[in-house]
Amino acid sequence: MKFKKTLCALIAAVTLAVPIISGCSNRTADTYKAFWNSAQSVSEPSTKESSIPPADSSLPSSSLPEGSLSGETNTPAVWQAEDQNGHLIYLMGTIHVGDESIYNMPDYVEHAYQYSDAIAVEADISDYMSDNSKAASYVMKMMYTDGTTIQDHISPEVYNGLKDLMTASGMYSPMYDQYKPFMWTSLLTMMIDTQNGLDYYHGFDLIMTNRAKNDKKDVLEVESIDFQLDLFNSFSDELNNLMLSEYLKPNYAEEADKATKNLYECWKKGTVDETMVTDGTFVDMNENEQSLYDEYNEKLVLTRNRSMAQKAEEYLTSGQKVFFLVGALHFYGEGGIINLLQKDGYTITPIH
Repeated sequence: MKFKKTLCALIAAVTLAVPIISGCSNRTADTYKAFWNSAQSVSEPSTKESSIPPADSSLPSSSLPEGSLSGETNTPAVWQAEDQNGHLIYLMGTIHVGDESIYNMPDYVEHAYQYSDAIAVEADISDYMSDNSKAASYVMKMMYTDGTTIQDHISPEVYNGLKDLMTASGMYSPMYDQYKPFMWTSLLTMMIDTQNGLDYYHGFDLIMTNRAKNDKKDVLEVESIDFQLDLFNSFSDELNNLMLSEYLKPNYAEEADKATKNLYECWKKGTVDETMVTDGTFVDMNENEQSLYDEYNEKLVLTRNRSMAQKAEEYLTSGQKVFFLVGALHFYGEGGIINLLQKDGYTITPIH
């Protein structure tokens, strides 16, 4: 059986341990403060529901700071969702890594932000990145406390292979044996991502979280850090073993690097689609492997999509003006957020 590398990249993308343990909190704060403090204000649309501009209307110009825009302007996918009472929110898929080009945002993204009184993200990790005690408490939750180690939960072949891989990269420490598989995934992912030019302090959701706090907007959590911890800790030992074994495949780092870069470029162009979630995720599965795939897909994707769509509906029906920002791959396909909202009777209008 073969894991599709793009979906492994999705696992890496939602791995909150990576930015928390990567020690980039100071650089994050400085980067965001310099960028967003220099942004000029954009006139907000009327607060009257009857005056909400339609998706195809002229949008105010984005006033990003001089020098932040270089190269081609990005055109990420954004949707306008509206209920029968005229309540409206904007939705946008995000990516959790990036580079300087991530700031090349079009007017319609700035409009969605300025229109909204709050942003909603999967989880607010900014406090954990700037508070060492919170970061330490988070890491402790990813350690075994029952007397076992990771060797008791994955196969000897996978453990020894990963240990050798991390040792060769100068990353292994005996204390890592106390970490759960999710933390090993985070460490291995960080090891790969340090080589591809993308980093987590340029992740769009983290940038927007810090900007919203600087602008005194509310930051809402669609999930939470505890929710995501519980999610990854609920994976069976067999599934964890399978996912970790992927890092031992020949050329895995190279293929994962390409997949992450491809996802990033597609996100910037607004060309992410369902095939990046579903096609070829697993091939040549036996009965046991099919069961593992079902566990993976239900827990990581489908259940979360349903919960996220429900949150978006809550914001809509309550009349909150929210810019809804969660991972891009959650929006696509039959079980994606957009289709779920449409099935529940909400009007979805693509802005790009």
